[in-house]
Amino acid sequence: MGKRLLSGLIFIPLIIIILIISIWLPAILNIFIALVSGIAVGEFLLAIKKLDCLQMSLPSVTFAFLLPIFAFWNGFVILWYLYTLVMLCMLIFYHGKLEFKDFAYTYSMTIVISFALSSIVSMGQNNSLYTVFYFVFVVGLPWLSDAGAYFVGKSIGKHSLCPKISPKKTVEGAIGGIIIGAALTCLIAFLFELLIFQDDSKVNYIYLVIIAIIGSALSILGDLTFSLIKRAQKIKDFSNIIPGHGGILDRFDSVIFVAPFVFTSIYYFPIISV
Repeated sequence: MGKRLLSGLIFIPLIIIILIISIWLPAILNIFIALVSGIAVGEFLLAIKKLDCLQMSLPSVTFAFLLPIFAFWNGFVILWYLYTLVMLCMLIFYHGKLEFKDFAYTYSMTIVISFALSSIVSMGQNNSLYTVFYFVFVVGLPWLSDAGAYFVGKSIGKHSLCPKISPKKTVEGAIGGIIIGAALTCLIAFLFELLIFQDDSKVNYIYLVIIAIIGSALSILGDLTFSLIKRAQKIKDFSNIIPGHGGILDRFDSVIFVAPFVFTSIYYFPIISV
């Protein structure tokens, strides 16, 4: 618990500092997400014991790092095509060493992780304050929901949610986490609207609540999905880069499910209006 608290005291202020700097230097957020994406893919490859297979790991980690940086550039499709081309060439040239199932695992999860995280920096492109808000919303929602689920589940949890994948999760905790996550993100949005937004921007709380509730539910699916991967690989965490918390992928697994959903939702149901 001591390591967990110490890591939180370092990791959370670091994110806050990056967000503050990104208001004046938006590229810093792209770089941060790029590092998260690259490390997350590397941790996944470590989990499936393919990180030392440079024919697959080097292009995959490189792609995962570069995609968030070029998220604003419409030519990101070219980047995806080049990655696909390189991976297929590696599969052909090293067919005696590489198995197709390993290629499929590596390629598919690299695409899922990198595109999902890149969607964060694609939100609010015309206003750095909006980008910061969406980052806090997308990252904060699953983290707050997870914390709420933990405390509610520990207090009144009786019915297991998915005992064979994550024995400690309860139905009561999941419901409590969804409610707490949605409520706290509404509070965060209110503070942004009141203290940070510098124009006449208004938050549509009806859309926000609906997106937050669905997003919280999706964050549970994300957590369970990556827990299933860890259980299949017989590991507790994807790495120990954050003592007491595990790896970057352990922290952002649920974000990977939430970010694309929020990105798509706000296109049709904008949370912020001017």
